[in-house]
Amino acid sequence: MATRMATSCASWARQCGGETSTSRARGQLCRRRSGILSMSLLFLGVGQRDAGAIPLAPLGKALTDREGKRVGLPVEEVKAILERGLREGQYFVNPEGLPNQIFDDNARFKDPTNDVVGLSRYEKALGLLFDKERSKVELLDIEVTSPGEIRARYRLGGYLKFAWNPCVRPYEGVVRYGLGKDGLVVSQEQEWSISGAEALKETFSACEVPPDF
Repeated sequence: MATRMATSCASWARQCGGETSTSRARGQLCRRRSGILSMSLLFLGVGQRDAGAIPLAPLGKALTDREGKRVGLPVEEVKAILERGLREGQYFVNPEGLPNQIFDDNARFKDPTNDVVGLSRYEKALGLLFDKERSKVELLDIEVTSPGEIRARYRLGGYLKFAWNPCVRPYEGVVRYGLGKDGLVVSQEQEWSISGAEALKETFSACEVPPDF
């Protein structure tokens, strides 16, 4: 996946290099998008083998603060809080809805395009991507699969915070939450019905989310 993303970046750069003065406006747009793609590759950690090995520069250092954490909760109560965070808080597209009181500050957040260690960094990442007013998470189901794991299925679609109004067409995902000994979420791992390369490609194409989603 990383190779495909890097190839996309190089291809976009070649297009920029071919712009002439007769298409200055298009050239400026191309260079701006190319710059954002380069930042996206850094942000998404392309080429990293270990999410904790190299800090993702735009996200800063992970912050830790145990105050306010709800440790020792029964797994069913953790599930109920996650359900509210997804269904009402819409936290995959809205960082304000993230129930951070049940997440360990050093939790790992992994999906097909990203691998971030640190709750504060994940919150910042969420705030950089989605327009929360035009994006939506539909929770399909959520269940406790073991004393240390919760699994949920969802649909997600919406618009990103880029000037050319790109969207993420609705896709389905599965998220697995791993709980630590203190009952806090220490890992969140997602699988999508689209590939990471497809998701990245959509960020460079204007589109529309179906109105019935």
